[in-house]
Amino acid sequence: MANLHGTELKILVNIASLLKNVFSATITTACNILQNTAVKQEQRGVANGISVTLMSMFKAIAPAAAGILFSWAQKHITGLFLPGDQILFLMLNMVSVIGLVLTFKPFFSLPNSVRSS
Repeated sequence: MANLHGTELKILVNIASLLKNVFSATITTACNILQNTAVKQEQRGVANGISVTLMSMFKAIAPAAAGILFSWAQKHITGLFLPGDQILFLMLNMVSVIGLVLTFKPFFSLPNSVRSS
């Protein structure tokens, strides 16, 4: 990226922005589909309400928590075992892996009649 300039840089940034927006919309739709197949028809309204409430809460809390975490990492940049930035990205990767594992959890708990269809 540092070697790009002018039109090449603008095209690359626009493509990256487009991909980010497409993936963001895709993951939101995929999560809604997973959630709706994980609960019974009668419980979908409650599940969607809880999901939207928690999503809003985490969208409000996440920027402050990330700021605290990033500033802590900058203060502890010279750690003995793992410097702050390495701990930070280890924690971010752990959250991503936990999210990935929990994505497949609803499929593990579905009854056999739903799995076969």
